Order: sequence, then structure tokens, then C-alpha cells
Amino acid sequence: MTSFTVFYHIQRMKNKFKNIFFNFRDTVGALLVAIKHPDVSLWSKIIIAVAIAYALSPVDLLPDFIPFIGYLDDAVIVPFLFFIAIKSIPQSVYEECKVQAHTAFKKSPGFIVLGIVIVILLWAFIGFFMYALVSGILRLLKL
Repeated sequence: MTSFTVFYHIQRMKNKFKNIFFNFRDTVGALLVAIKHPDVSLWSKIIIAVAIAYALSPVDLLPDFIPFIGYLDDAVIVPFLFFIAIKSIPQSVYEECKVQAHTAFKKSPGFIVLGIVIVILLWAFIGFFMYALVSGILRLLKL
């Protein structure tokens, strides 16, 4: 294999990962816009909320420390929930929401920062809750 071929494959893989990231970003953005859309039913809004909450949640149905099965959870359940959420919305509404989300991401890079802040705050809340729980148990046991 020549160095050009290796470079070509690396560039192709880099572009593929970039497309996956931006497609995921646009999909989540479209679902967030769809929650506010008046033509989306309440049942679809609940499905969207569950899908996004599970994708952003640090808690998994199957923990990641279980070999293979833990990561399979992230690789199968999250895309399946997104698939169900997208199929529960009328196609024309989803396409409209996807365009709105794409333009919103272009206008506002702060949206990504907001997402990072929300995840950090969620982790801080979980850490504080775990600290309070453990310290309360230790106080009860008088250790």
C-alpha cells in the first residue's frame, strides 16, 4: 500500500466520522425543534423526550462495564429510540424541523456550549446526590 492510499483511507474515515457527528447533531436538533412544533402529537413528544433524555443521560439500561453488552446498549438502544421518535413524527414536519435545527446550529455555536453545560450540571447534581446519600448512610451507621 502506498502512502497516498493510506492517506486517502484516513481522510475517508475522517469524513465519515464527521458526517456521523453532524448527522447526529442535526437529528437531535430536529427532535428538539419538533417538541415545540404544534403538528406533533403529545405521544410523539413523549417519545422524543424519552429518546433525548436517554441519549444524554449518564445512566444506561445496561452498564458500560459489562464487556460488549454495555456498549451494545449504546450502539443499539439509542439509535432505535431515535428511529422510533423520528417515525412518530410526520415526515414533512420532521424535514421542516431538520432545516430549522440546521440553520439554528449555524447561527448559534453557543447551543453546543449550552449542551455541554447542561451535561456538566447533570453530572454535578448526580455527584452531589451520591455524596449526600453516602454521607447520610454513614451518619446513620455512625461510622
